[in-house]
Amino acid sequence: MTEHAHRPVTDLNRRDGRTVVMVLHDLNQACRYADHLVVMRDGRIAAEGDPCAVVTAELVTEVFGLDCQVVPDPVTGTPMVIPLSRHHPARTVTA
Repeated sequence: MTEHAHRPVTDLNRRDGRTVVMVLHDLNQACRYADHLVVMRDGRIAAEGDPCAVVTAELVTEVFGLDCQVVPDPVTGTPMVIPLSRHHPARTVTA
């Protein structure tokens, strides 16, 4: 879903106070647009809460099997998942 498609949904929530439930498989989009995340693994809740409190490199590795770094999104400050390449060593990113 693009930024353009998210706008009307965000407006429904912010302007009209409506609860919006979405299923997103893009972690960065989920972090950017959600106030509350529910992370599922094998049909069970693995974690839930504010994206800044929930999305960590450890959680992403545990739930999705993806080695990554989680850094603040430079636009929103929400967590941004950056996959690690097996061909290039990880560098420590500070925000």
